[in-house]
Amino acid sequence: MATGKKKTKNASNYTDTFFRGVDALAEEKKMDREVVLACLEDAIARGYEMNEQDAVSFGLKDQKESKNKNYAVEIDRVTGEIFVSTVRTVVEEVENPDIQISLEEARTYDPEFVIGDEMYTDVTPTSFEKMGRTTSAKIKTLFIQKISERERAGIDEKCHDLENEIISCEVELVEEAQYFDVKSNKYKRRRKVFATHDNIEFVMNEGDLLPGDNFKTPTITGKKEVFKALVLPMKDEEERAKGRDRNRDRKRDITPRLSRTSDKFLERLLESEVASIKDGRVEIKGVARKPGQRSKVAVYSNDPNVDAVSACVGPGGQIITAVSDELRGEKIDVILWSPDLAEFVANALSPAKANYYPIVIEDDYEKAEKEKSEKPGDRRKDKIGKVARVVLKSDQLTLAIGAKGINVALAATLCKCRIDIKGDGDENTDSRRDREFLSDMMSQL
Repeated sequence: MATGKKKTKNASNYTDTFFRGVDALAEEKKMDREVVLACLEDAIARGYEMNEQDAVSFGLKDQKESKNKNYAVEIDRVTGEIFVSTVRTVVEEVENPDIQISLEEARTYDPEFVIGDEMYTDVTPTSFEKMGRTTSAKIKTLFIQKISERERAGIDEKCHDLENEIISCEVELVEEAQYFDVKSNKYKRRRKVFATHDNIEFVMNEGDLLPGDNFKTPTITGKKEVFKALVLPMKDEEERAKGRDRNRDRKRDITPRLSRTSDKFLERLLESEVASIKDGRVEIKGVARKPGQRSKVAVYSNDPNVDAVSACVGPGGQIITAVSDELRGEKIDVILWSPDLAEFVANALSPAKANYYPIVIEDDYEKAEKEKSEKPGDRRKDKIGKVARVVLKSDQLTLAIGAKGINVALAATLCKCRIDIKGDGDENTDSRRDREFLSDMMSQL
């Protein structure tokens, strides 16, 4: 593309001090020198465009010139000289002389110009030291903003590459606040953990921490604690930010978030520990968690020579124990997935033995009717789920339900259906109480 040559007679000469400053900023922000220089060029050009009157202090003599010019700035990568030019597009017919020039006039400067080329006209000031305070401050602000934007873009790019992956982090700061929980009628603490990985700052909120996570600020412990966590998708955080501040259009500065309570975290831990999952012979079909307490993982293999459950548990339970230790002792049940929902439910209710009586799978019209009464006109056929009718021996009821209903709740979540459990008729007081508790809990799922 043909352009007018930029003159050098008015170029400002910068010493090595300029480049040392650029290099220091580049090192601090973990950027290339070229990126910092490009940001400075953009900031100066934008400063001209935003404040043409102050640009007079840069060397523009005519104060009556239009304020609609386009500018380009180039910094010599060897000498540090700064060149400023106005930019006009070569057109057949000029409509705006501030940003356009006719082909005929352009060819008086260079006969190689064609329609669509851009012509640069040198307007480099005699001295950048004479710039007005307003313009100088504006360019400084623009430069800081552009550096921040590039820094943010670099962090976003790295974070997007790390989404749904496990990383090792170092604790930098732990913030704690106490609040009164009306529902439980007691004071509770809310924590926020700031950690770094590869010079990127991440945050974990209270809901991202396991009950056993007791991280401390390094100044208290004398060393930085290291832990593993899952990088949550940035788009989820962006949507949350929009929800919190719907009336603002400006881009929010969002700190990427980590989680140790996500189902995906457990899934990724297993993938990293189990060779059969890495090579694709074993597939994780589903995960249900009560973080820090108990989890159920459904696995399956198409290879008849591979026992999916044993592959995940490991010799003597070594693999699953290592994963459990990372989750602060969270108990993990690895169960065999089945395309037959009745069989899958029976497996999911482990450690209870649920295969003595046949499990009946039905459409859950009972729940659909309840939802219809709560939300009239909201019933749809695709919203009708399944219910598993399970009859157990009385001595298996407590095992199937689990402490505070956690076992059956996880089984229902894993199988994506409601589970209705009844004893075989020989119930004792404890079994009857467990069944009543189960009925109340399942009605809330």
